[in-house]
Amino acid sequence: MHDLETILERLLEESEGAELAAVGGMDGLVVEQRPAPGALASRTGEPPGGRSPDLAVCVAELTNALAGARRAVGEALEGGAIEAVQVRSERRLLLVRHVTPAHYLLLGLRLGANASAAELALESAAQQVRELVR
Repeated sequence: MHDLETILERLLEESEGAELAAVGGMDGLVVEQRPAPGALASRTGEPPGGRSPDLAVCVAELTNALAGARRAVGEALEGGAIEAVQVRSERRLLLVRHVTPAHYLLLGLRLGANASAAELALESAAQQVRELVR
């Protein structure tokens, strides 16, 4: 059995182009993240003195989006439970995988990274996290 830190570190190592990984709670709080706060700017290539990505804000806002997706797709369209979501921006691709009703796993990739391989690593990590947070 692994701890959350080890699972997230392994996920980053196994996913080419990965910049960040986190376990988020549906309460909007970060449960665990890698790299650790403060190390994120150097990992994501932000310029010195530039604004460091704020994973806590990302998780809080993403939680609202996931709740909206659940209502829109799961309830209004009777599509069932949301399993995974992808968000693509100008610089990053975020892969989100629900782990339990109360938790999700987030993997941030640079654009151009192999998203298919990252999804496989994310699914494996999600199973490990699921065992820990039950």
